[in-house]
Parts: sequence; structure tokens; C-alpha cells
Amino acid sequence: MKKVVTFFLVISIVTLSVNYIYMKLDKSDSSDVNKFADIPSDIKVCNFGSSHGLYGFNYEDVKDVECFNFGLSAQYLSYDKRLFEEYKDNIDGGAVVFLPVSYFSLFGKSELTEDVFEEKNRRYYRILPPELIKEYYWETDIYMNYLPSLTADTKLFRVLLGRPVDDGSGVWFKTVWEIDVAEDAKGAYERHIVTDKFDENGKRIVNEEEVDALVYLIEACKEKGATPILITTPFLKEYTDAVSGNDEEFYSEFYGLVNEIVEQTGVDYYDYAFDERFVKNYDWFMNSDHLNKEGARQFVNILMSEVVSRVTLQEE
Repeated sequence: MKKVVTFFLVISIVTLSVNYIYMKLDKSDSSDVNKFADIPSDIKVCNFGSSHGLYGFNYEDVKDVECFNFGLSAQYLSYDKRLFEEYKDNIDGGAVVFLPVSYFSLFGKSELTEDVFEEKNRRYYRILPPELIKEYYWETDIYMNYLPSLTADTKLFRVLLGRPVDDGSGVWFKTVWEIDVAEDAKGAYERHIVTDKFDENGKRIVNEEEVDALVYLIEACKEKGATPILITTPFLKEYTDAVSGNDEEFYSEFYGLVNEIVEQTGVDYYDYAFDERFVKNYDWFMNSDHLNKEGARQFVNILMSEVVSRVTLQEE
């Protein structure tokens, strides 16, 4: 019995020690959640959204105005809602809040049905309380926040040995010239417009949970005194052509649903999907539907001039 107890004690000490060192050394951010550790307290301009929000907004040129990007890759509006609930006190009462609406945002099956849901859901354990996490499990909470080394796999050894860890952040610096943009657009169309977006009768599924979350966000912003702005980020022509060329009904259904929300809530909607400044500007995109760092910088500068300044003037 003493040997067994000693063995488990040694294993526990070694595990906790390795875990402590790992947590101190690991600066990688594959889930893009490190930014939440230093979130400003008086945000004047911010955005939510999926990867179109994460990569589409670069605030580096905006000076003397506190900005923040709440976007995360593959983030649903229902998680935008949860992030807003958790961090709404960090958003100024007169803020401008951009709510990206992508072609996949309002359609399809529940997020809970995705094969990658559990893996993707883990990131929220680091930035949200249990009551705001979908399908919360206390075991996941423990290893995500206190024992991350247990699920680090090969990354553990790279971190402990001081070797660089590729967290995917370099993709934002790429340009679309490095890929076959037509093939990329075709794949994006399949993922965004087709996969898990139709019922057994071939009818497009309106995701009521996500629609309700968007309406909630709009009303919650207004209640706080902030100005919500619906927005569709810029795309390359290859992407929008892939959508219209393969699904003649999509745009009428998408814009029909968005317009219903606009009429219901009175929110402003800015659609940059077909903006001539972007549709053929390959230097500003990393693929057919995502801006790169430079494109996102240019986009934010346009938004500050065309949208934020207009809202500010109206308030004055």
C-alpha cells in the first residue's frame, strides 16, 4: 500500500510540475482566446462574428478609440450572444457594435450536431463561466483551465523544449495569390451553403436559434445605449459567383431573411460582399472569402469613415 501511495504521489507531483511549467511557457494561441485576458474596460468600437469577424477587422490604425475584436473562427451567433452577456460591461454605452452576418450565419442545423463541436467548444471554458457554455462538463473545465498539459499531445514537448509552436496565426499575412482561388471558392460554397444546410426534403433550414440570438444581440445593444450594425464583410468575386452560380435561390432567401430582421428591429445593415473596392483586390484577401491583415486594416479604415463617423454625427 505504501508503494502504491508513493507511486501515485510521485506521478502527481511530476504531472503537476510539468503542467505548471507548461502553463508558464505556452504562449501559443491556436484558439485566439488569449486576447480576452486583457480586454479593455471602455470599448468604443467592437465586432463579434465567426472567422469573417476574426480576420475581417484590424483596428491597428484606429488611435485614441478603444476597440476590440470578439470574433472567433466558426463562432455561431448564439456564442456571440454569450460573449456579449459576459463582457457587455466592458462595452461603452455609446459604442458601435458590428454584428457580422455571413451566408452561413442564419441557416443550417444546430451547432451541437457538428462532429467538431466538443473540440471547438473547449475554447470557451477559458473565457466564459459555466452557465454560458453549451453542454458544460466540469471535467473539461478542469483540464482546460488547470491541467492543459494533459491534452497538449505533441505540443507539450515542443513547448517544454522551447521550440516554436505553429498556432495558425500566420495565415492572416498570406495573400490569395498563393492558392487556386476558384477551387477555394468552390470549397467554401460547399461548406457554407450546402453542408448541413438542408432538411431531408431538400429545403433550406432556417436556424431559429441563431436568428433569435441575432435579434437578441441587436436589442441588447440598444438597451445598453450602444449602436448595433449588421454587416456582411467583403468577399472576392469568385466566392459570390460560386454561390450564385450553384444556387440561384440563395441570395433571395438570405437577403429576404436579413431584411425581415432589419424591418423587425430597425437596425442598419451594411453589405460589403459586392463592394467594388474589394471584389478583385487579391492583395487584400488570404482566400476567397477572408480578408488578410492588410485587407482587414483597409476595411476598418473604411468602416470608421463610412459607418462609425456617421453614427457619431447622428448622436451629436
